[in-house]
Amino acid sequence: MGVKIYNRTMAISLLTKGGKQGARVIGATGVNVRTGKLYIYKAKATILCMARPTRIWLFSPGFPGTSEFRPLQCMGDGHAMGWKAGVEFTMMEKSLRGLWSGERSFPPYGTGNTHNTWYACSLVDANGKEIPWVDRDGNILKEISQRYRPVKGQKLFLKGGGESDFHLYKYLGPDTLPVEDLLNQGYKLPFYADLPSMSELERKVIWGLMVGEEGKSKIPILDTYTKAGFNPNRDLLQSYGEGWTSTSFLPRERQLFGVPGGVLNDWELKTNIDGLYAAGDQLFASDCVGHAAATGHYAGRHAAKYVKKISEVPIDSHQVEVEKRRILYLINKEDGIGWKEFNMHITRIMQNYCGEIKSEELLKIGLKLLKQMEQNEAPMLHARNPHELLRTLEVLNILTNAKLIIYSCLARMASCKQLHFKRSDFPEMDPPEWHKFITVRLENNQVEVGEKPIDYYGSLRQNYEAYNDDYIRRFK
Repeated sequence: MGVKIYNRTMAISLLTKGGKQGARVIGATGVNVRTGKLYIYKAKATILCMARPTRIWLFSPGFPGTSEFRPLQCMGDGHAMGWKAGVEFTMMEKSLRGLWSGERSFPPYGTGNTHNTWYACSLVDANGKEIPWVDRDGNILKEISQRYRPVKGQKLFLKGGGESDFHLYKYLGPDTLPVEDLLNQGYKLPFYADLPSMSELERKVIWGLMVGEEGKSKIPILDTYTKAGFNPNRDLLQSYGEGWTSTSFLPRERQLFGVPGGVLNDWELKTNIDGLYAAGDQLFASDCVGHAAATGHYAGRHAAKYVKKISEVPIDSHQVEVEKRRILYLINKEDGIGWKEFNMHITRIMQNYCGEIKSEELLKIGLKLLKQMEQNEAPMLHARNPHELLRTLEVLNILTNAKLIIYSCLARMASCKQLHFKRSDFPEMDPPEWHKFITVRLENNQVEVGEKPIDYYGSLRQNYEAYNDDYIRRFK
């Protein structure tokens, strides 16, 4: 698309007209994480596409690379930048119990689970007894090819199965059955992914293509296991039975997972701020790479249309100077607090005061402690080199995102099943008057709470055609 790439450069703030919060976005600042050089970008339109926040509840200083299921560098910089600029967010109160992260988890894709990347791998128990794949109607599937196909009368199943309130059909197999059910049927732990029993083509697709090309799997899994002697033609790979999870996670250990919250958008994928668009996991109710690719292209088209109508605005020098001083402050210190300790402190606060069961009292204590961190500990952070500068700026953004989440939790004064949101002081689940989107944003550095009806977007077909008529005509 002709986009110029600045590798090894971290975006750190949005620039706005006159340096004012909520004003038109006219560019951004960034810092090179190899040299520490500060960059200033002028833009008629800007698109946020920096994934969702991570390392909010879960972080392992000893194993930072497995602290989150998603890549370590995808931790919500765009959310923090947007929040400070006055962007409106929704559904940020939603979180799920941790599954695939932190010290309790195996490395993502590092065990032979049958979900996602390893789908539809054959599985055997400790005695070598095959765990059968079963279709929706209870029929044992004898051929591997059948595992990929819906049965007669079944339109689809999602990611090979799994149960969810959003799935249209139930699909039973080793990827969905609880471990307890399999144990009750006489299967013995541990379970193993049985690649050797599969055809060469199926084996290569799973181990070479899927495991090799998944985002975090090529170096830590494919390369490391191969160098250690793992041979998919000969060896079984242990999968304890809980997918990537080595043990059950505590209720207070949470993740922003399963179509989480994010930036509120209109039909052009524009935010509430002029000149600013969003795509991918930056958006609320986002869902992985296919969604990111589609929305990225879509946001790019509408941003390109927008820039043809407007003129450039000069950068506010004071706003740039603030960012410059912020960087210099972190690197011009002899010693201080490291980024890992800071991140650990945030996760402990969030586990204790914004876990599975929430209340106004708990949330306000957590918010108070986060603000104390911002006031007392953040000034003590220091970075010894450009790499540590990157990590230090990240944890400051994690602190901002943690506050954003608590503000959102305080704003929804009702429990909600779909959002996995439980408040002990408002235990009624899904009261009708709370069947709506709750929004939060900063205005003059004060939190403003709003709401949107669930169907605020209107007719899908009519609006898509109205906002994309030129694009549709290109393919007629």
